[in-house]
Formats: sequence, structure tokens, C-alpha cells
Amino acid sequence: MRMETTKSFLLIILIGVSLLLTFGLWTYQPSEGDASLGDEDTVTGDLGGTEETIKTIVEPQSLVFHSQGEHYGFPSPQLEREFYEEVQRWKMSNFREKQNISGLEPEMEMEFSDALPMTLANILFNLDQPAESLPNWSFNRVLIDYEENSSLLEVTFVSVDQQRQASAVINDASSFELFQSKLIDKEDLIQYIHLSEGAGNVYLPSQAEDMTNYSLSVVPLNEQMLVNSLFRDPTMVSRSLTPLGQPYFSDAVRELKVVDNGRAVSFINPNSAEGIPAQRHELLQSSMGSISDHGGWTDDYKLLSIDRRAGIVRYQMFYADYPVFDKPSVTTQLTRIEQEFKNGTLVGYQRPLFRVTSEIAPDPEPANLDTGEEILTYLRNDKEISLENIEAIRLGYQLTYNDDDNANFLSLEAKWYMNYKGSWKPVREENKDAMESN
Repeated sequence: MRMETTKSFLLIILIGVSLLLTFGLWTYQPSEGDASLGDEDTVTGDLGGTEETIKTIVEPQSLVFHSQGEHYGFPSPQLEREFYEEVQRWKMSNFREKQNISGLEPEMEMEFSDALPMTLANILFNLDQPAESLPNWSFNRVLIDYEENSSLLEVTFVSVDQQRQASAVINDASSFELFQSKLIDKEDLIQYIHLSEGAGNVYLPSQAEDMTNYSLSVVPLNEQMLVNSLFRDPTMVSRSLTPLGQPYFSDAVRELKVVDNGRAVSFINPNSAEGIPAQRHELLQSSMGSISDHGGWTDDYKLLSIDRRAGIVRYQMFYADYPVFDKPSVTTQLTRIEQEFKNGTLVGYQRPLFRVTSEIAPDPEPANLDTGEEILTYLRNDKEISLENIEAIRLGYQLTYNDDDNANFLSLEAKWYMNYKGSWKPVREENKDAMESN
């Protein structure tokens, strides 16, 4: 009898302990310093990037003034960006489509890197027109002319095929005076030159800005944050290593691979279903929303292109307001973010897996660059280059990723670049120049 009483007492104690442990597990909340669960970013899948909008991610690749047969532009991309941001604030009203297409001889023109749907016009600019009433064609040029007698500025959106136009009016004295100071007084402007043989409106500064070459320290991004964001159920994702020893994640459907020695990442979400291609506006919004969801704007990126048929959106890296390009010989792009969508679903995603933190050298090295005049002479004398295939020329940086046992860093070398048959490449190819000098 005494033994049975003892057993019953012990059983009651065990049940009580079990209830206390269960209650503790239900109500337990980890403290900020609990290292076993990792930090909050790992849970949320946040890469720690900045907030971006369509208005900040879309910028013209060139902005040129025309006066009495001469061409002018800003000496630096920073001044050009500041003026463009000022234009974005100007109130535009009296929007209308033009029935009679007039000649295109503007006093100022902005050209974008790719076609943009007109439904973005009232997002990029202060256009007093609802999106649903805007036309459904796309533009890649915006022109501004001024009427001296009326103190009005006329803005014209030009379709990609140059067969359609729409206009609006800026009726503001301060805007008119600022535009007039640029056009007449050439305030903050320098001479630009025109490659008349080019595929389009190709302009470049006659004298290159005093650019500098940079060395930049970088830190790697945590690929686990992308796993948490891109996979439907991260708890079902397995991690393994490729034959090259690089991390590989999969949930038996989707896969994420770290490539190029940890410098980039590639995500694939197979989706064989075919559907109607999304509109350009929808593609851009889906892509920007996807990247923003995991804090993916970790450096300065600008919209490069929207391929509606393929469902692909591309963004180019920038530094100090200049575009940054990979070396022509690299197989993995480290200066672009690219996303592919099908039926509104992200099916492909490639991006760099690092973030710039600071400049290493306190005094960056000055770059020795050709003048714009010398670049045009070089191109016109190069028999292997068809000038009619050149779509744009601009200054930029070539990226080299350096890693050693102590740290990772980038080298940015200033160069002249041209958009040749739709792809950006250095005007002077190093191997070719070396052979010619021997």
C-alpha cells in the first residue's frame, strides 16, 4: 500500500513537471542576444538594401541641349541627374496626343535606355493626367522646347518608332527661366559632339570629365536570406555543395546556386506554363516589388531594359552616377540584376552577392581618358567598326573583382563605352590596342 502511494506521488510530480515544460515552450520568446536562432535578417530574408521607386530607378541615359546647330550637355552625370530631378518636379498640364507628327528639332532631348510605357509618364514626371487615360504605346525620348513670347515650355513624348507623339505644357515662370538660362547662357554646360553616322541620336562630351579610378571594399551578402525570401517554405530546403564546393539549395522544385566563388547567385523556379506576356509596366512593377521584398537594392542600380516577350527585366550597377560594366571576358555578370517572369511568377533571378561598403584609397587615382573628339576619330578610323551599329556612347567604369586571403575589393577603371548592336562594350578593346601598338 505504501509502495503504491509513493508511485502515485511520483507520477503526479512527473505530470506537473511535464506541464511546466510544455507551458514554457509555448510561451518562450527568444531574446535579441539568443545566438542559436540567428539575427532578425536571417528570419525575414532581408539583404539590407535601400528603398527604391520607379521614379528613382528610371533615368535617361543622355540629356542634350541644342542651340543654333551646336550641342551642349552637362560636364558630369551628377549635374545631369540633378537637372533631371528638377524637370521631374515641373508641373505638366494640357496633355494631348498629336495627330499631325511634326519634325523633331527640339531645344532639349532626353533619351532612355529602353522603351517605357506611356503609363509611366505620370509616375516619372509631375504630369496632370490619370494613368488610365494615357495612350498604350511606349516612348524612349522626351523633348522640351520653349516659346519665348508666351513663357511656356512644351514637353513632347516620342514613341519608339517615332510615328506617335503626345505633348504637355509647363506654365511656370521659374521653370522657364531655369531652362532659358541653360539654353541661352549655357549655364553649367559644355560642348557636346554628334556622331552623325550612328544608329540614333548619339552625342558625347567633346572633353571628358576628370574622372578617377576607385578601389572599393565589399562585403558578401548572406545567401540564406535569399533562400528565406525566394522559396515557398524555407524549412523544406536542403543545402548541399556543388563539385566546386559552392553552396546549392533546393526544395526539389526550385534551386538557388552560389556561383563564381561566392560573388553571384542564380535562382531558377521552373514554370513551363505559357501565357500572354505581361505589359511592360506590369513587368517592371513585379520585378521592383520582388527585389524590394528582400531588400535587394544593395547598391545603386538603374533600369537597363524591359524585354516584354521574354519577360525579363535588367538593371545596371552605377557608382558615382556612372554605369559600371563587367570585363568583356567574364562569364558571370557582377554588375547587373536580372529577373525573368512567367504568368506573374518569378522563374529566374541572377544578381551579385556582394555589397560595396567604402572607398579604400583616400585619394582615388585620376584616370587618363581620351577626349570625345579623339574617340570619334578612333571610331571613324577603325575599319572593323560599323558606325551605323553604334546606338550610344558614354563614360563608365570597368569592374574587376579582387580577392585575397585578407579582404575582397573592387577595382573600377574609367573607360569610354559604346552600345554596339544592343550590347555595351569598351570603345577601345585592350587586346586589340595592344596588338596594334606592337
